Order: sequence, then structure tokens, then C-alpha cells
Amino acid sequence: MVKVSVAIPTYNRKEKLRRLLSSLKESTFKDFEVIVVDDASTDGTEEMIKNEFPYVKYIKHEKPTLVAKSRNDAIEASEGDYIFFIDDDNVVERDTIEKLLNYIEKHEEIGTIAPVTCYYSSPDKIMYAGAVFSKFMRRTISLYSGFPCKALEGKVIEVDVFANSYMFRKEAIRKAGLIPWKRIPWNGEDGYLQYKIKKLGYKNVTLGSARVYHDVDPNEGVKRYNEMRLYYAIRSKIIFHKDLDPASRKIFFYLSLPIYLVYWLNVAYKTRRGLKGVRAVIDGLIDGIMGSENVKYI
Repeated sequence: MVKVSVAIPTYNRKEKLRRLLSSLKESTFKDFEVIVVDDASTDGTEEMIKNEFPYVKYIKHEKPTLVAKSRNDAIEASEGDYIFFIDDDNVVERDTIEKLLNYIEKHEEIGTIAPVTCYYSSPDKIMYAGAVFSKFMRRTISLYSGFPCKALEGKVIEVDVFANSYMFRKEAIRKAGLIPWKRIPWNGEDGYLQYKIKKLGYKNVTLGSARVYHDVDPNEGVKRYNEMRLYYAIRSKIIFHKDLDPASRKIFFYLSLPIYLVYWLNVAYKTRRGLKGVRAVIDGLIDGIMGSENVKYI
């Protein structure tokens, strides 16, 4: 048995995954296993891991199933008391795992704890420090984006959900259950589990003194939204609140759906996806309302 299982979902990012695995080797905390779940990569990821990181517990899907299934597979394969998920395009500070573990072990009320995510290309700038949902529309509000990375040093921030990197208490996952991966295959699938854990009475917190660095373009904006992202952006949002919100908040969320529709149609327009983008948004809206359990590739 190990104390922490480090879980990394990956898909065709061999070089970024190599960099992440190398940064983990420098960690000040050593009592962990590494699990990589590969969603059918075709770029030589398997060979790289077997040749350079033979200690990694490697799981490969025969065909792509999207990331929620990868997260479930990592949870089921894990042996640690805690599971530290991190996306493959990150670098971890040497003492991040140690800081997260020390804090969550001392606070039994915490179900999920996350580091601050800073930009890899602008390491002094916060990309993300968790998110909360607005009371009525249930809009996802990212916290502290654009602040200096060390501005949160010494702070502990209670949030609703995280993305990119976070540590689960294994006991909390056992109580909440796995992600319903066919309902929410991508885009909010991790937050789904985190919010279920919070609804059980646990706290979800961001630890301001722990940091990871995410290799994404700070100026990318809406350009990252292809048809598939547009589809899951609205479908997953609907299923998330449909499944997890109490009736009173669910009603207000449903009343806000026309606003969400207009917003994502506008994003589709800005990304110049044309009729394909519009169709992706409308299909996502319909499938979200209907509670689709089909994994779609667009």
C-alpha cells in the first residue's frame, strides 16, 4: 500500500506527459505510485512510458472513451489512501504533493484539496484557484484568475469544484461513488465527483501555498472551442446541475438555459465554426435536457 496514488489521464501528449513525469520524480514526497490511463494514444506514449518510466502503472484503452472513464479506471486501480489527479500538460512544484497531503491529513472534514494552477508560460500569474457556482443561474465563477501566483500563500479557500489538478480522499470517493462516465464523459466530469463529495458534508478547498503550472496559452480564449468542446460545454453543464442541484436551484438553472444557449451560440460564432458549431451547441442542449448516456465524438 502507498499513501498517495498520482493519477494522470492522457491522450496523444507524449512530450508533455514526459515532462510531467520527470517533475514528479523531483517531488519531496516519495510514498506514491503513478498511474497513467491512456485513452488510446497513437503518438508513441506507450513505448515512451515502458522505456523511460517502467515503474508507472500503465492502463491503455483500446479505443477513445474520453476522460471520465480514464478517471474511473485510475480510481479503481489506485492503492493509495489519497488520489492526486493531474492533467498531463502540467508541471508540479517539488513540495506540492507533500503540502496537499499534510493539510488534508490534519483536516478530516476535507474531501478534496487542490493546488493553485498557474500558467506554465507565465509562472507568476494564476490561471485558476477553484470555482464556485452562482446562486441562481449556477454560473461557474473561477476564482483569482490573473492574480499573482504567490498572492494566495498561506490562504485556504473553500470552493465548489476544481479542474486540472486536485487530491481526493479515497474514503470520500467510496461514499460518493464513481463518475457516471457515459452521462458526463468530458468537461466537468471531475467537478461532478467533487460536488457529490461536497454534498456528503465534506469541504473542498484550494491550498494557496501549493502550486502546479499548466501549459496552455493564456491568450487562447474561445479559440480552443471546436465542435466537440461546444457540444460538451452545454451538455455537461446541464447534466451536472440536473443530477446534483436541489429542486429550488434546479428550477432557476432551467429558467437560465436560454441565456446559456445564446452565450454558447455566440462562442460558436466567434470561433467561426459556422453551422457545425451551431449544430453542436443545439445537440448538446437537447442531449443535456434528455440526459443522454451516449459518448459522442463530433
